[in-house]
Order: sequence, then C-alpha cells, then structure tokens
Amino acid sequence: MNVSADKSFDYIVVGAGAAGAVLASRLSDDPSVSVLLLEAGGSDRSLLHLVPKGFYFTSSNPKYTKKFTTEKWGSGAQETWSRGRVLGGSTTVNGMVWNRGWAADYDAWEKAGDAGWNWDAFRAAYRGIEKHQLGGTSFRGANGPVGVSVASPRDPACDALIASMAANGIEYQDDMNGSDDDRVSYVASQVQRGLRVSSTRAFLNTSRKRSNLTVVTHTEASRIIIENGRAVGIEAIVKGSSTVLYGASREVLVCGGAFDSPMLLERSGIGNPEVLAAAGVPVVVASPKVGENLLEHRGIEFQVTLKGVKGFNGKLQSPLKQFWTGFKYLFTRNGVMAHGGFAVGANYESDPASGRPDTQAFFTPISTSAVNPMSGRIVVDSEPGAKYVTYPLHPTSAGSIHITGTSLHDAPKLVPNFLDTAHDRELLLKVIRKARTILATEPFSNYVVDEVIPGREIQTDEQILDFALNKGKAGYHTLGTCAIGPNDDDVVDDRLRVRGVDGLRVVDASVVPFQPSGNSAAPVMAVAWIAADLIKADRYAAQKAAASTATTA
Repeated sequence: MNVSADKSFDYIVVGAGAAGAVLASRLSDDPSVSVLLLEAGGSDRSLLHLVPKGFYFTSSNPKYTKKFTTEKWGSGAQETWSRGRVLGGSTTVNGMVWNRGWAADYDAWEKAGDAGWNWDAFRAAYRGIEKHQLGGTSFRGANGPVGVSVASPRDPACDALIASMAANGIEYQDDMNGSDDDRVSYVASQVQRGLRVSSTRAFLNTSRKRSNLTVVTHTEASRIIIENGRAVGIEAIVKGSSTVLYGASREVLVCGGAFDSPMLLERSGIGNPEVLAAAGVPVVVASPKVGENLLEHRGIEFQVTLKGVKGFNGKLQSPLKQFWTGFKYLFTRNGVMAHGGFAVGANYESDPASGRPDTQAFFTPISTSAVNPMSGRIVVDSEPGAKYVTYPLHPTSAGSIHITGTSLHDAPKLVPNFLDTAHDRELLLKVIRKARTILATEPFSNYVVDEVIPGREIQTDEQILDFALNKGKAGYHTLGTCAIGPNDDDVVDDRLRVRGVDGLRVVDASVVPFQPSGNSAAPVMAVAWIAADLIKADRYAAQKAAASTATTA
C-alpha cells in the first residue's frame, strides 16, 4: 500500500466513541508510538453537549447522529435508531446512565471460554475509569477520568416510587452499582458538577494535545486494507466525497460500535460468504457470525398522569419555563437540567425463579404525550406526569445487521428479531405485571390519576405482547454483533483479535457476548480499558521476542 509518511501511524483507531476515545488516549500515553483516531462525525464543541438535559435536542439531531432504520416486524412495526456520530460517539448524545452490571455478568465471559475476561478484570477497569461522587471502594473508583454522580436533589414523586418499591421488597441503595440485590437508587450518571462527561471530555480533551495522537473528524472508514493476510491500513471517505488512505504499521483497531463495526468488516471482505456475495464483496475471510447475535432490550414505557406532586413537567412545559429553568441551571449546575435521562433506576426480580435481578426499570417525573409537528421534538405535558420504562435485562432473542452493497451509502439490513424466544415473551409478561404492581402500591399509587400508556385496557397476555412488540421501547443498548468467543467461527478471540486477519482487532460494544445487567456505555469503556492493556502487553512481548531473536542471530 502506497501511503505517504505523514499518513502512516503505528495504530489506527476507527471511531471516537465510548471505546475509541479510551483506546486512543491509553495507547498514546506511550510517546514512542503514533496513534490516529478517525471519527466519521464532527466536533462536540456545542454547549448543548455539556448540559445533561441537552440530549433532548441532540440525541436524534442528524448533525450529531447517524440513523439506522430497521426491517419491518410484527404488525408492520419499524423503527429508526440513532447512534452518536460526533466526537465522543453516543456518549455525547445519550442519557448518561452509568449502570455497570455485576460479577455474574462478567464471570460468564470466562465460563464461556474467554480467558481473562471476568469480574476481577472489569472491576479493576471500573476502579481505574471512575471518579465517583460517593468515593472509592473495592469495586468503585475515585480518581479516574470519568466523573460519575448521583441524581439530585431528591424529588417527592421519586421518593414515593422508591417507597412503593421498598414495599415490594426492592430496597433503596445509595449506589445502583453497589450490589446484585433487588435494589432501587437515584440514578448514577456520567455527570460531574452538573456537566455531561462524554468519552471526549474524559479521555481526549487532554490526551489529544500529545504530538503522537492525531484526531481526524468528518472521515469515515469505508474498508480495511488487507495485504497478505494482514490489516495494513484504512481507506476512508472525507466529508462524503474524497478518498484518503491511512497506513497502520502495527494494528487497525475497529471501534465503530455494534452497527458500524460489523459492516466495516463485511465491506472489507470479512463475513458470511453468502452475505458478502449478495452485497458484491469478494471474500477475504469467511467469518459467519459477523453481524449476527445482535442483542437489544425490548420493553414498555408506562406513562401516568399524577396529582398532588409537581414532578418536572411544570419546569419544562413551555419555552419560557425551559429558559428560566436553564437560566437557573447556569448559576447552580443542579436541578432538572443537571439530570441525565432518568432520575431513579432499579434492578429487581420479576420472576422469583431467576435467582438474581432479571428486570431493569427507570423512572422520571416527566411525561410527554405529543410531538411538535414543526420541529419533531417531544412536547412536555402541561399537567404533572411520569414515565416508568421497564424491560427484561438479559434477552435471548438475537437479531442481525448486514451490508447490502459495497458503498457507505447502501442502507444495511437491520433485523431486531425482538421477543423471538419463549423465554423473552414469558419473562416480559412478568416484567409488565410486576411494574403495574409497583405503580399500584402506596404511597406512589396515591398520586396516580391514570395510566395513559399503554393504557389499562392492555391486560391479556396477547395484548401485552402485541403492544410490546409493535409499540414498545428498544433500550439503546445494542451489543454482540462481533462477539468474543473461544470457537473458530467466533469473530474475535480472547484478545479481541479478528480471526483470520493479523493486525486487526475489534474493541467496542459489538464484542460483548451477553447483555450485562445494566446499560452499555460503562461496560464498553471497561472493555476498551482492558483491551489497551492487552494491546500494550502484546506489543511489549513482540518487541522482546524480536530483541531476543536479534541477539541470538
């Protein structure tokens, strides 16, 4: 591959999201190596990206996101999912919830044959990553780059819900990430001193000043250049038009996320031969699981109207009130604008046979029943209300995403395959009925006027499953499409190396083989933190071996 010296680097990191920012920062702390970080999106300098509630305006904004439209399913349901396309990736536009999961979620990796991937490794990573408001413990970090804080101040509607959960055996804990018990907490978020902490703010704002780290935006990887069985660079499209080649003397590290990473592999000839042939891509490496095992939560959003408590609607129901609330936030850095997507979160058992929490729920005293036809933005209701979103934690139904052509502009075939297994359907019914029990328990029930969504008329098993399938909510936690595994047909091995190609790894949500008991941003950062150590160890081992060979010769 002919690449000029100023476009050749030791490492190329593709994607500046939750994983890519961590990798680029941690690899470039060695001044002897050069690192290129490619981001398809642009800058994250907008002040909206600092305000936690700013995600209401950015999470679906095409300036900062990429849209993925699913195939139709059920009764013709179809959704368009947004993912961050900006420095920081989805950590710049998401709801900032910092839910990590617990020991069993990660020990399952090693039990499946992925050596070294266990709770001890992840716990050490989290301790290195976090700067937690509650301080450090054996499982929580206090001096890391990612600021984590607990939503405050307390709210009467939230406290009433917490009391109703306690009446159902779900006890309050200060730290949602502090145990694997049935528990409810005020949500921990990537927020510090009232400002969002994206992966850019945490990892890149300082490290990008290093002379050995080059950050390039508006540049999308179109394919991996593979020569003689080794990844040697990236072909990329700049601002949607011109093509540029970048060389990698050591490794190409793909961090595009659960959607873009498998598609980049497929465009490069790594994938299921049948999929590649249909898309017109020559096979370089037959890897049948690329783009498969797409895991995503599916649940229901309850929305209720309230009386006797104000909640947050009154502070956000008009442009004037939004301005006043925002004005106060500028001086205090607290209140509703300083919250992430939700105020309260809970993990608990809906099925007593599960043996550990099988359900996740989020609550916020905000309700929205309309969309502004001019802007497309959700409109906050004029009367008090609340949302309670809940879903099974560990779905067993798996979907897929695959390319349909050779171009970046060819829309993928995205199949969610929600509720495909009997396990998922049966547990979802228990999840919904448990949620209704909680919402109908005092003291919270004293404030509930009506269930607006899905509505009290949705009662039978068939009605609940139909509503969840066709009008339910995805969790924004897609994983697994380049999953780690011990078998020859698994996409990456236990060092995240792509099987069949030297010098190529995938490091992002796509390698996560199972849904952890939480959200995805924190686990993905931890994966990248661990991967950085693996990459460094492999480099040092190779250097030592080369030195030994030279001495012997």
